[in-house]
Amino acid sequence: LGRRLGLQTLVVSATDESRAFWVRQGLHAKTFCGAAEKSAMSSLEQRGLVTSFQNTTLMAAPIPQGLEPPPLALDQRDRDRLPGLKARAAASTHCYEDINDKGSFWVAADGSRQWRAPYPADEMLTGVDPNVKWVPYKELEAFFAGPTRGWGLRCTRDIKDTEFVVEIVGRCLSFEEYEQLEDKTYAVGFPENISEAKRAAGDRLQYIDPKTEGGLWRFINDSEEAPNLRLVYIPRFEKPSAKNPDGVLPKRAFLQALHDIPAGVELTWDYGPAYPRPWKEAEASEAGGQALRVDEGGRRAAAKWASAEPGRSVSSPTPADVGAAERC
Repeated sequence: LGRRLGLQTLVVSATDESRAFWVRQGLHAKTFCGAAEKSAMSSLEQRGLVTSFQNTTLMAAPIPQGLEPPPLALDQRDRDRLPGLKARAAASTHCYEDINDKGSFWVAADGSRQWRAPYPADEMLTGVDPNVKWVPYKELEAFFAGPTRGWGLRCTRDIKDTEFVVEIVGRCLSFEEYEQLEDKTYAVGFPENISEAKRAAGDRLQYIDPKTEGGLWRFINDSEEAPNLRLVYIPRFEKPSAKNPDGVLPKRAFLQALHDIPAGVELTWDYGPAYPRPWKEAEASEAGGQALRVDEGGRRAAAKWASAEPGRSVSSPTPADVGAAERC
């Protein structure tokens, strides 16, 4: 219809829950649009011809002028759904040890693992609503999300806004230990402001590496434009001040829902601006293509969490390989 009317740009007002759908259709928020779409949106806004609804984001895309319209990129979670892998099966298939029930650890000089002591509930929940809900770990499952995104993570039940989904667990590393790693692609660290505060305070915890010991969170893919999870630190980071000279340094990190998420929807979070996304240009030309994943482990190349509050290259297996364990 738009082509018949001679229209050139499609603009929608997207809710947080629907942004990922519109991204799959090729629409983008103004920040991510091409020059022509940015110009069109600015012109419409200046002329008062387009207004977004409350708590929505304006998104746009050029209207194709070819003879055939592009195919609609529907959500396939309820169609031809491949079986997912629960924690134990995922760890066996992908050759790592799941330590979600134990938490993170340090490696001692003799090679033994020293598990971090449990934190008191009041300390762990500093700055967090005590009534916040947690997603049961047994409800999470890794799944093959297709040749473009590779492996991802989903939940078998609905997730409510602000629910805590999973903890970031793995081997704790100091900066020196991180530098000695032969393979740094899985290790993730703190934002620069927190990292600097930790160094100044003599806090050794700078990175967490889930390569050989970790949890299902290692399957969560990147979504720069439409993430449904955010990274939060516990306790909440506070800079040193006259009132609190030592400040507050985070000891744990979790992924929390940004909005309601229906069962079966792929879980994603924004790896931040420091994360390289070389596939974006190639995917931008594909129908429904957008940077919602990288091959498993490749997303760790930047080794940085860029924002607490947004903000190994391997071949992806085929669907037939999903249930088959690899030789570890």
